[in-house]
Amino acid sequence: MARCGLHRVLTRLALLAGVWAAVIAVSASVAVARPVPGSGSASGPPRGDDRSGVSRYFAGPEGLAIPTAPCDPAGPSGGDGTMAAQLNPQLRNKMAGHLDAYRMSCARMVTQAVKERGLNQRAAAIAIATIIVESSMNNYSQAVDHTSIGLFQQQDWWGSREQRLNPAYATNAFLNDMERRYPNGSWNNAPIGEVCWRVQQPREDLRHLYGIEAADATLIANALWSGTGGGPKHPYASGRVVSGRSADGRLEAFAAGADGVHHAWQTSVNGAWSTWRFVGGPRNAQLAVASNADGRLELFALSDSTFDHMWQTGPSGGWSAWKNFGTGGHRLAAGHNADGRIEVFASNAEGVFHRWQTAPSGGWSAWEGTHGGPPNARLAMENAPDGRLEVFALSDSTFEHLYQTRVNGGWSAWENFGTGGRAVAVSHNQDGRLEVFASSGEGVFHRWQTGPASWSAWTGTGGIPDAELATSRSVDGRVEVFAINGATASQSWQTRPNAAFSQWETFGGGGTSIGTANNADGRIEVFGTSHAGVYHRWQTGFSTWSQWAWLNDAGPAIN
Repeated sequence: MARCGLHRVLTRLALLAGVWAAVIAVSASVAVARPVPGSGSASGPPRGDDRSGVSRYFAGPEGLAIPTAPCDPAGPSGGDGTMAAQLNPQLRNKMAGHLDAYRMSCARMVTQAVKERGLNQRAAAIAIATIIVESSMNNYSQAVDHTSIGLFQQQDWWGSREQRLNPAYATNAFLNDMERRYPNGSWNNAPIGEVCWRVQQPREDLRHLYGIEAADATLIANALWSGTGGGPKHPYASGRVVSGRSADGRLEAFAAGADGVHHAWQTSVNGAWSTWRFVGGPRNAQLAVASNADGRLELFALSDSTFDHMWQTGPSGGWSAWKNFGTGGHRLAAGHNADGRIEVFASNAEGVFHRWQTAPSGGWSAWEGTHGGPPNARLAMENAPDGRLEVFALSDSTFEHLYQTRVNGGWSAWENFGTGGRAVAVSHNQDGRLEVFASSGEGVFHRWQTGPASWSAWTGTGGIPDAELATSRSVDGRVEVFAINGATASQSWQTRPNAAFSQWETFGGGGTSIGTANNADGRIEVFGTSHAGVYHRWQTGFSTWSQWAWLNDAGPAIN
């Protein structure tokens, strides 16, 4: 069985002038990971060396004066440091205040290994809870206890030295044993700390330590899950200014002016912006952006006379010419089925229609009606916790709701969702429940899922009247809402994941539309438009923001 011996690392204390001056780290890990024959680990169990009863302390987050190996061969990225700074104030246990770019890079590599294996965010949280307890997220390259090295403190029967210092190999070895002990995905239903303990197998009195770190590990895993990989992340934005994330992590922005569509892009990941480039297309269009399953962005532009689209010819590559996608209409929204196929909805004076990819990154169906829907509705869409798409349609007089009856499947009939209003936006909580926001002449209101198929009543939030709305999600999964009207811009945010919202705070001056996106490191970027052009504001940390600035140059005027 995967047993883990325990060891003792002596703590030195320096007493100076009657004051304890320094406490050198207490230890490196709680457990010495040990697999079993046939568990998928690189080698069998040791012969006659069960150290599971040996007493020792575990490492403090300050770490030991022991060499570490890089987790990412390229070293920590700039995004690792930014994400660590955003997460540090939210952590409550061992790593609180101690995340840095190096440790973040280690957690990132572990999370990437979980993704590539095809497991979910919970598996990443389990693995991260383990490395927090075992090594304080340090990839120790020198044996700490007996032969234990690496993030998971795996002994030499887990693999060669090089393998155990490779985060991908070490993570997969850990997950092999987890899946052996919890077959058929049963680890999804067991407490995170219990799963860690059963794989690592420390002394009984140290069993609780993994559970203590479960909440912080989940926070880190969720941030990394949403902050890595290509393509724009939902919530899906539509409007006069939109932004999506290319497969290489750079944001690309589009703004629709009276002369057509303009395009700007980050010249480096999380970095500065290019000048605006005019790309033609429909005039005074409503825009939506979505990512193909292969990572190529696709842009949709709807005017009152035509519907066109263009797409990247390769992931993070150049763009095609415009191609007709349909006739004119009022508003549009685009999102992804659970299998990666893009689905597009558009409204006109007759109701709401949709068109979808017949295969991931593939061709398109014909347009099809949805058997109603409010005429000339403003549209928003999101994925339910199980992956089903849900569509929200708000007109001047009514609010209706449509949803897939099964994942990747057909659609329900329209259901009444409220009265009319000005604008609609939707996002999802960290636990997957949807949050819907609507504005009217009285302010901003919201309604949220209380369960998989149940909703709260509408609740007023205050806010500015007759606002355009946009939502985004902070690196820790909190929903943030942005509103703009001709006089002012405002912001409200969840005070913690899945929780209530703050009071509205002024976010800037007035404008004509607003959009959001997330940088590759998770920081939110907000785009605003006015008759003078396009400007933006971005998070500089967990809760701090830059000032408003032109997006390189002014870009198109949007009235």
